[in-house]
Amino acid sequence: MDQKQIARSYFERITAGDLGAVDELLTADFVDHDAPPDTPRGPEAAKAFAGAMISHHPELRIEIADVFGEDDRVALRLRWNAEATGYVQYGIVVFRFEGDKIAERWSAYMSAA
Repeated sequence: MDQKQIARSYFERITAGDLGAVDELLTADFVDHDAPPDTPRGPEAAKAFAGAMISHHPELRIEIADVFGEDDRVALRLRWNAEATGYVQYGIVVFRFEGDKIAERWSAYMSAA
């Protein structure tokens, strides 16, 4: 799989409830630049966040509108949608890869009006 496919697969697997994707696709020292400052490096915090999102919004689905890749970066434009709970967000996520694993994440989201 190329990096764009890995990025797409990461979100698709997580929203399907497959939290093993976090361990499989993130580096051991993964950094989420949008997490609170005291968040430790590594996949555990990302797994806890994803698990909480799925717990609060079990029907959560992601719609990926665009995927762009250049060198070791992949950007996705996406929409998170959990109609039953009224949760809808639009966002842009940028991943930096090390080989076939995601090493860093930056994002910007806004709630649907």
